[in-house]
Amino acid sequence: MAAIPRSERSFAGGHPTPYANYAGDTPRIALVVTPFSDENLQLAAQIGATDVIYYDMDKMPSTAAELKELVQRCARFNLRLSAVEGGPPMDLIVQGKPGRDEQLEFYKQCIRAMGEAQIPVLCYNFMPWQFRVGRTSYEVPIRGGALSSEWRWEDFDDTVRTDAGETSHEDMWQNLEYFLKAVIPVAEEAGVYLACHPDDPPFPRVRGLARILTSPEAFERMLHLVDSPHNGITFCQGCFSEMGIDLPEVVRRLGHRAHFVHFRDVQGTAKDGFVETFQDDGQTDMLEALRAWRDVGFNGIVRPDHVPLLPTVEEGHAVGEKARGYFSGKASGYTMMGRIYAVGYMRGLWHAVYGKERGSVRNQQLGSTN
Repeated sequence: MAAIPRSERSFAGGHPTPYANYAGDTPRIALVVTPFSDENLQLAAQIGATDVIYYDMDKMPSTAAELKELVQRCARFNLRLSAVEGGPPMDLIVQGKPGRDEQLEFYKQCIRAMGEAQIPVLCYNFMPWQFRVGRTSYEVPIRGGALSSEWRWEDFDDTVRTDAGETSHEDMWQNLEYFLKAVIPVAEEAGVYLACHPDDPPFPRVRGLARILTSPEAFERMLHLVDSPHNGITFCQGCFSEMGIDLPEVVRRLGHRAHFVHFRDVQGTAKDGFVETFQDDGQTDMLEALRAWRDVGFNGIVRPDHVPLLPTVEEGHAVGEKARGYFSGKASGYTMMGRIYAVGYMRGLWHAVYGKERGSVRNQQLGSTN
């Protein structure tokens, strides 16, 4: 099996980077493309993305041949397929239920296939499947009548219990350690880097379900469970902002182990309620956040996440993930039109922080030389 080659290049903290063979030394703008069509791949290239994320919360292609076909399809548009987000099923792994070892074997198979296909990053989360991403509305009017999502505790019934009943934080930590000790050695061999996403929203408990990845300290504990560069973070800026922390400070604290960044923002916190915003209209100084990524030497992929829906130009849209609109490109948060604005804003920030040449698309495209 041809694993992803190693390189001498590393993050500022001395850890190897998944992006050693990529052109340029600045973060790279990536897109989830929904639906995954040639038209949208061409659009991604036109607006200034250099990388693509294969996104599926419930399944993923599990063979090297299938993944290589996706890689080649992206390459036709001068785009790199740099990450799989969602990954293989792991509901039994997360809750330590019978059948988790079978899920682990399939997970390892998928990691090996990614290594053979030269896809360096696998983004996953460790939320109980009975309650993953939570919002109380997907139709909150924000700037200019665009629609976004929000969380309000007063609109949520936390007395409901699931078939899992009450679960414990320590059991969840043990399950996470079991998972990491099983898969990280395989990831090291394959040249694949795992990147764990925070719980969204970052509640320590909801409907009786323990949730553990809800603070910077929790991520430090996670990283120490298996101290390997291949055990890393999907640094969702929105989730960390919902924690009520100083985002640039936490980037400088944890960013050396981030393999993937979600570029989004909110107004508010998980504790008091929040609304998702346009990337330029939230509570975070996004320019200072990008400077923090520069300071830790991050040259990986950054994607705009949970973009507001623009109902004036996006007809026939669906609302929320329950509408199963993720892959149609019509679900709130996952439309292509909202991403066009986000990428333009991000490109401007890139030029401000890195300069026009270093922050340019030409400096990062597939086929460019370092």
